[in-house]
This record gives sequence, C-alpha cells and structure tokens, in this order.
Amino acid sequence: MKKLRVGLIGTGMIGKLHADAIGRIPGIELVAITESNKDLLEKQKAYFRVNAYSDYKEMIANENLDAIHNCTPNVFHYEINKYALENGVHVYSEKPLAITVEQGIELTNLAKSKGLANGVNFNYRNNAMVQDMRARMQKKDAGRCLLIHGHYIQDWLMYDTDFNWRLETKDGGESRALADIGSHWFDTVQTVTGKKIASIYSRSFITHPVRKKVSGGKTEDFKVETEDGGLIMFQLEDGTQGSLVVSQVSGGYKNQLFISVDCEKYSMRWNQEQSDRLIIGTRGNGITEIFASADAVDPSVSRYATLPSGHPVGWADAFANGFKEFYNSILNDTYKDSVTYSDFENATYIMKIVDACLRSNKSDRWEDVK
Repeated sequence: MKKLRVGLIGTGMIGKLHADAIGRIPGIELVAITESNKDLLEKQKAYFRVNAYSDYKEMIANENLDAIHNCTPNVFHYEINKYALENGVHVYSEKPLAITVEQGIELTNLAKSKGLANGVNFNYRNNAMVQDMRARMQKKDAGRCLLIHGHYIQDWLMYDTDFNWRLETKDGGESRALADIGSHWFDTVQTVTGKKIASIYSRSFITHPVRKKVSGGKTEDFKVETEDGGLIMFQLEDGTQGSLVVSQVSGGYKNQLFISVDCEKYSMRWNQEQSDRLIIGTRGNGITEIFASADAVDPSVSRYATLPSGHPVGWADAFANGFKEFYNSILNDTYKDSVTYSDFENATYIMKIVDACLRSNKSDRWEDVK
C-alpha cells in the first residue's frame, strides 16, 4: 500500500511534536521539512533525517506531497495554507487558521472548491475523556445541560521580563491569550455539547502594559497591546449559559484547561493536567473518577483510549489522535462528508468567537458571534 507523503513546515517545538505524532500513524511518512532559518536548517536536517528545504514552495514543487503540516508562527498560516491548497495538497495547520476572519473564510471556501482535506490542530477535543463527555451528551445520558464553566490558566507570562513572539501583534495578531488558549476552550465546549457559542460578553486585561524585550543583547521597553487574559460570559445557541476565565499570568498554573458541564442528572468535570480521568458529580453520591480505557468510555469513542486503564493517556496521545482522525478521513475518502477533527470551517468559527470577545471588550456589551 502506498504511503501518504507528508511535508512539515516549521521545525520548532510544535513541529517536532507533529513529526513524532506522524511517526505513530501507519501508512503516513514524513518525507521532507522546511526551515526558513538557514542557520538552523542543517541542524534540523540532521535531527529529522529527511529532505530539508529553506523554502516551502520548493518543497511542495519537488516532493509530490499528499499533505503538509503548517507549524509556523501565526502570521504565516494564511499564505502557506493557501499556497498548499492551490497546489492540490491536503493541509493540517496549527491554529489559528489565519490572522483574520476574512482570511479564514477565504481558506475554507478554497479548500471546499479544491475538494481537499483540511484540519486545524485543536488537540484537546481528541482526548478520550472529552470524547466520552461528548458521547454522553449526544445520548442525553446526563440530561439537560444547566450550566457550563471553567478556565484555561497558565503562568508563563507572569513577569514583566517574560517575552515571546506572540506578544508582537504583527506575528500573533490582535488577540493573544484568548486566541492562543481561549480558543482551545471554546473548541472543547463546542465539541462536548455539539452546540455553537452564539453570544459573548468579555472583559480583557493587560497585567503588564510595558514588558522588557531583549533584542540584540539590549533590553528595551515593549508596549503591550494584546491581552494577558479575560473574563468571559457566553451563551450557546440553545440558550445554555456559561463562563470562562483565561489567564497567562497566574502563578503555579502550568497548562490547566478545566471544564465542567453541569447537567440535570450529573456534572462532568475534566482537567487536562489530569487528562486520563473524568469526574462525575452527583448530588446523592458526591464524585466518582472514571479512568481512561477502551472499556470505560462509550464504545463509539473507544479508539481514542489507546492504553489500558492505569496507563495514563495524555497530551501527546490526544495530539496523535487528531492526526489519526485526519489521515483516516483521507485514506477512507470520508473527509468530504463529515469529520471528527476541527476543519477550516470550525476553526474560522472559533476565530469569530475570539473576534466577538474583542468587540465586546471595546463595546462593554454582549456581542453576537458572526
């Protein structure tokens, strides 16, 4: 059987994780990489041990690729995704899909017109326990949803000396914390409930209006224009209400995405830092922990639980699950019908939610997602 030929664009931390996950999928082969930093190119060529290019267009022209993985900074997503689609290559992109909603809509329409598979890496939806929550909601096992609440909190930008390219609006876009991590929470809640977020009330905050940026061995003041976090209320399309706290400046929280879906019969709580378990809460019996395994989750999503109970499935497993779903849809030719991963259309809607947050913060009122 012919293996699908895959090219990787961007070889940083996320790019290496993509390569590792690709290697876990039978029938898929990473054949080439692109690294635009020429000083880093030879080092990465030795690390990946595949053909290496400094120009992604040259890689696409030479390698007869079936798909590319776009792991570049945000500002390059649109142009690379568009070029790959125009050249008949399936695309799996890091989020956000693009910098603006208009670009997202354009890419969505282009992918549809070309008949190509398109995915965006919202990896938390691919965790076994998130999928089990979704299955429970679809079966109405928990009853009517009463309330949804949670947070996504980190501490990596806690000090004014913390700096990263995401702070630069030219590279990261107009939103930072909400677009970077809030978007994951939005996708997770829509995945679990099967409902779209319809309206938003959001208040953002900037902890350090001025940060210290080291450039050329010198430290200079940098005026911060994007949010360190936000407090958000929202309403789903069926009227269910919820709230979210987003922060990248909360000490001791490394990468805590927490969601609680509170229903008539029981609540479901999931914390991605303990991603191998789902907490079920009832009024009569308190809480019960369910550990991830194929025999503990709904049979329809057992493929997401790749290890026996007691062998924790975690972040990297969910990461690879998304790739498996993407490539299985190509191998089985089902991607034109319906998909389990986030496609461009869903990713564009997530961008619209973030855009509604920004508009709400400016208007100080509820804003519809549109």
